[in-house]
Amino acid sequence: MQQFEQNYSKLITEIIEDGEVRQTRNGETTSLFGRMLTIPINGSNRFPLLQGRTMYPQGVLGELAAMLRKPTCVADFEKWGCNYWKLWSKPDGSINVDYGNAWHADGQIEKLKYSLAYNPTDRRMIINGWRPGKLDELDLPCCHMMYQFYVRKGKYLDMIWTQRSVDMMIGLPSDIVFASAWLIAIANEFSLQPGEIHMSLGDCHIYEEHYHAAGIYVNRVLNAPFDLAPTYRLAAKPGKDFCLFEPRDICFSVYQSHAKLNLELKA
Repeated sequence: MQQFEQNYSKLITEIIEDGEVRQTRNGETTSLFGRMLTIPINGSNRFPLLQGRTMYPQGVLGELAAMLRKPTCVADFEKWGCNYWKLWSKPDGSINVDYGNAWHADGQIEKLKYSLAYNPTDRRMIINGWRPGKLDELDLPCCHMMYQFYVRKGKYLDMIWTQRSVDMMIGLPSDIVFASAWLIAIANEFSLQPGEIHMSLGDCHIYEEHYHAAGIYVNRVLNAPFDLAPTYRLAAKPGKDFCLFEPRDICFSVYQSHAKLNLELKA
């Protein structure tokens, strides 16, 4: 299995063994604060899908496509094959989120594109999705909320991914897919190679309902790893605008994994 998955599994074990039990707005969790996880891609064709359980990445790729187009309703997600955002929508199907919408505010994406094209050593290549003045309006405030980019050696595009709230069993594995696909799409537009994602993680928690599945998952990673890493092929044309990303832009060719785990998504 890829090194990032072994590190992810160790973090789950650390939370189970040393975490603080907390009563939260949507149930009991065991939690630790302030951890890092690095996802290396570095121009290879390996893709960071978990192998200790079956992942279904197409819905996550659809989520990215929807967010890059400033979603306002559940149909904006479902159009791209992402079918879980109805949990946070209003009865009429509308949804108010800063995911994507804040990214486009104040010219953030345009400024990022300009720097990548003309000033790749810029230290201000940041997209910020956290708008404090809007939090009371949102159906779900951003969990991952800030993204800083860095061109390394004139070749690789790296990202720091900042996340305030981390559902370790359902959310984070999908967030890794999301971040990787986004980095691949941005790198492709600017003739770079996807590099490393450094995930800065705030409240890392496991829900009570997921404790048993977490134990099963860790045992699989420790005792039955796979040697063959998942691979992907980029189908998008070179230079494609990353804001026009589509799930079909990334095709998975090799993916071996253990069976799915039944995990309840917490709203």
